[in-house]
Amino acid sequence: MRNSRIGEAFPMGSTVVGKKAVQFVSKINRKKETTLVLYEKTTGEEEEYKLTEEYRIGNMYSIVIEDIEPSKYTYNYLENGKEILDPYAKVICGNEVWGEEEKRLISAGIRIENFKWEDDKILMHPYESSVIYQLHVRGFTKHVSSGVKKKGTYEGIIEKIPYLKELGITAIELLPSYEFMECEKEPPKVLTMDYVKENYMTVPEEKPVSKINYWGFKEACYFAPKAAYSAGKNPINSFKNMVKELHKADIEVVMQFFFPQTVERSYILEVIKYWVKEYHIDGVRLLGVNIPVSVIATQPELLNTKIMYEYMPIHEIYDYRYAPAYKNLAVYNDEYLYAVRRFLKGDIGSLQAAFHAINREQNQFANMVYLTNYNTFTLKDMVSFDRKHNEENGENGRDGNNHNVSWNCGVEGPTKKKNVIALRERQMRNAIAFLMLSKGTPVIVAGDEFGNSQGGNNNPYCQDNTVSWLNWKDLNKNQAHFRFTKSMISFMKDNSFLKKSKEQTVRRNGEEYPYMSFHGTDAWKLEWSAANEEAGGILYYSDYTYMYIGFNMHWQENILALPNVPGGHKWEVLLDTSLEQEEKWIGEIEKTISIPPRTIKIIVAKGSKDDFDESVSAF
Repeated sequence: MRNSRIGEAFPMGSTVVGKKAVQFVSKINRKKETTLVLYEKTTGEEEEYKLTEEYRIGNMYSIVIEDIEPSKYTYNYLENGKEILDPYAKVICGNEVWGEEEKRLISAGIRIENFKWEDDKILMHPYESSVIYQLHVRGFTKHVSSGVKKKGTYEGIIEKIPYLKELGITAIELLPSYEFMECEKEPPKVLTMDYVKENYMTVPEEKPVSKINYWGFKEACYFAPKAAYSAGKNPINSFKNMVKELHKADIEVVMQFFFPQTVERSYILEVIKYWVKEYHIDGVRLLGVNIPVSVIATQPELLNTKIMYEYMPIHEIYDYRYAPAYKNLAVYNDEYLYAVRRFLKGDIGSLQAAFHAINREQNQFANMVYLTNYNTFTLKDMVSFDRKHNEENGENGRDGNNHNVSWNCGVEGPTKKKNVIALRERQMRNAIAFLMLSKGTPVIVAGDEFGNSQGGNNNPYCQDNTVSWLNWKDLNKNQAHFRFTKSMISFMKDNSFLKKSKEQTVRRNGEEYPYMSFHGTDAWKLEWSAANEEAGGILYYSDYTYMYIGFNMHWQENILALPNVPGGHKWEVLLDTSLEQEEKWIGEIEKTISIPPRTIKIIVAKGSKDDFDESVSAF
């Protein structure tokens, strides 16, 4: 046995504290006898250290093992003889090969710090100018068509940075990339004796079924990056290098964290702080029902970190008069998704909710807006399927959301009908345009920019195959949609006034021009009645420029009235989603504008300061 002594109370987990000394700190379970077990990596030889009162500090054990080479050992704890992983382990050994059912010993590794961050730091992009790109580390580049050398890894994401820059996104949002055990054994299906008798069956001898938890939404080893997503033998450095390279490209890294209700709230806070400090991530999206979000949001160390959750208890975080210098909090839920999907498919009574969704804002937090998510139809499937097709999941279609608010444009699934294909492409353009024109922070699911399909599966949680892997051949097939998405992202960034939160009013000769106004068949008046629920217009004013956006999700053309604007202005069409190619024209100001069926049209009229009275006031 090696020499050992009592250590310090912190940090939790294992820490190298000298050239050949390692400290192990763990919480005490008073009802169980605890033993630290060291494993020699090459020989498998074990060393046991019983954690007695001499190693106790408060409600923790802290032991320093001397004369040990950290890189040659892993460890676990025994509680009453049962082997358990250290919940504070920074490295997990034995789960490096994705999908390997028969695992060797799963144990905690000892982190050896040798990474140089140089001058790296979190980027703090404002929500108002951000575009988030949600991806699964493995699925993003695993397909043979991805063209990267290190497929399905953090390094594969680095190889795709030029693509991400071309698209124009400002941040990636990673599905869980901490260590979780992806191989699961499902219990055999239970057959009741009544069913057996009724169908003259004998009860079969069934064995547990192996299944992949592809997403990783389960209790996990939260302090360790997932080793199977690393192309090398050091997942810590792999993840850090990915973050550093993305930061060099001015791209933030946001990570999803799912915490079941059984996870302690204080532990959750420790996890978030650790990833921000140790891995320089720019933000977290929190998932679960027991999240201490108000505590997390008020931590001084996290005030520059984006924190996203389905509900933000803002009254517990800020005084109602307080406006943060850096808005780092955001609400991330499906309210926008359902409101806008209903409008896009032309549901009666959907216009008012959709116009509210495009304009919703708060001074103290941001709103994340999206039309697809990891657990919904992709954008292509949203316009191609009326119902889910999850049969491959092995649950007889019982899993996944039945309430998709989608429309297949007349045919369920793939089709060769040109008119249906054209309508689907238009609806995809409408969806991207609406998303980028909304005041919230847009989120795009990877592949939606080039028409990725999952065959109608809206819950591919167990699909580690071409259902969930991006097929990059679709990028070549759907270049027009990719160019449209890229141009709409650029349009959003170039027209920052779309994201303004402070209303402005301009006066000219007694007339008022609000920053934002709604219009219908009559100027300055939009009826929210069922008789006019398919079409409406929004006029924006900023910097002597008028931008009118006409929305028509009806199957027939609609004529909308244009408000009067100062003389000398010329209207120019910037966007017409009914057209596959951009077409621009300049003409005299008209009284009305025709919007083709299921179309979004943007026109702009630009002027100069000379067109306005000197009495113009903005407030």
